[in-house]
Amino acid sequence: MKESAGVVVKVKDKCLVCKRSKENSEEEKWAIPMGGIEQGEDPKEAAHREFIEEMGVEIDGDLQFVGKVNRFNKQGIQKSILHVFLYETNERVIPDLENAIDGYEHSECGYAGKQEIENLYMSSGIKELLLNFL
Repeated sequence: MKESAGVVVKVKDKCLVCKRSKENSEEEKWAIPMGGIEQGEDPKEAAHREFIEEMGVEIDGDLQFVGKVNRFNKQGIQKSILHVFLYETNERVIPDLENAIDGYEHSECGYAGKQEIENLYMSSGIKELLLNFL
């Protein structure tokens, strides 16, 4: 089973969300910065690496493991397991998609509160996870 790792950035009552670009899988869906875990890589290290590759900025501080999300394809078959880590901070992390190695994976990023997240087009597992933090 494929495994991936992602980071929830929480600033007060909002979380960072990113819209998948049209050139990628799950186009136009909102998500958190995440990506595949490489062979032999620790999920926490993968989450940190993927965040830097996709957002183009470093995050300092500890990532706290908060759970796993089962991810499914359109036919309802489980396709992967997402390991999720929380990065809670008082200052917004501003993505630099233009200069990020994998910045093309997202068309836009922003911070969303509970009501906004409830209305976003995103996978139910990630949406539920984000709503638990707000």
